[in-house]
Amino acid sequence: MKKFPFESNSDKYQEGRNLGAAIKSLLSQNLDNQVSFMEKWKLAVKFGLFDSLIPTGKILKNGLIDTLEGLGESCEDGGFLLAIAAHCCAVAAPISRFGNKEQKELLNSMRNGKIIGAFGATEAEAGSDVMSLKTKYIKDGENYILNGEKCYITNIAEANIYLVLATKDHRLHSRGLSAFLIPSDVKGVEIKKNERRMGLHGCSIGNLILNGVVIPKSALLGSIGQGALIFQEALLWERSIIAANQVGTLRRQLKASIQHAKSRKQFNRPIGTNQYVAGRIVDNLSRYYTSRILVKQLLEKLTHETLTQAEVSLIKLFVSEAGLSSSIDTMRTFGGAGYMSDAPFGTDIQDAMGGVIYSGTSDMQKVIIAAELGLL
Repeated sequence: MKKFPFESNSDKYQEGRNLGAAIKSLLSQNLDNQVSFMEKWKLAVKFGLFDSLIPTGKILKNGLIDTLEGLGESCEDGGFLLAIAAHCCAVAAPISRFGNKEQKELLNSMRNGKIIGAFGATEAEAGSDVMSLKTKYIKDGENYILNGEKCYITNIAEANIYLVLATKDHRLHSRGLSAFLIPSDVKGVEIKKNERRMGLHGCSIGNLILNGVVIPKSALLGSIGQGALIFQEALLWERSIIAANQVGTLRRQLKASIQHAKSRKQFNRPIGTNQYVAGRIVDNLSRYYTSRILVKQLLEKLTHETLTQAEVSLIKLFVSEAGLSSSIDTMRTFGGAGYMSDAPFGTDIQDAMGGVIYSGTSDMQKVIIAAELGLL
């Protein structure tokens, strides 16, 4: 295979690569000082990324797979890619589908970067089992009052608005869940410090505390009891876009491995002539090639509103596990050089470890798929 698979010169692909390269350049120029999140966010706005990712109705722009793959290939900042997905998919997509006219006006401010969104579902005792969450709401005249604590919230420090799931009574199961749009400056909203973690350092992650937060009825997203549907919509979009970005990372790792295996010599011959090294690179190719086909089909179904939860879970499972395996294999191909702190592969591994956990663990994806097969 002399030509690199899926070699693309499309405008959308180059747009994604250019944005990722600009973010990478920004990071490389500030090795001793942490690059501010907002500097990267402004670049994303400048390149028009949010115009492509935040849906109008539920329609995505053509060529999105190319944009996201190009971005994932050149960005090398898995945390920031997660922040983008949380903003555009976990918050904006549900607003686009369930929001009223006034709420949908927020989308323009989300596209131009003036408003940053965060999604609040996970709690200490309710991760994938969102029906067990304890954050409660009560109706008080024309207002709602919320109390509870959310954890592992992406964009916790920068968000202007939180899409929060709460229950009227956990005994009502899905019928008790509702969703609310809560501004960050409302009295009773408290943010715990940014959590220290293994990877995904390009975004903020932390806890959101709601202590007697009073919001008007206009803050209700959708109708009372639609929280489970809104949660499913958020995950459908988030898992799709995250998978598309991961395809770009797989591509970068594959290209780097091929180039290194051809140029690095041991025992007077390129290391790529060693069948074990060559076989490892073929495994990377297989993961990339398959992931791209799956994600392209996924985005087409998402655009045409035919994507199911089981389908997106299957692809999220495959692509996130492929990302972890390929990150490890790429580091092994580079040997000692791949283990050094200035190589990107250690960061890739740390970010990929997060990939098999966030937006639903790999184990949880298998449960969803098995249930669809009638096994559970």
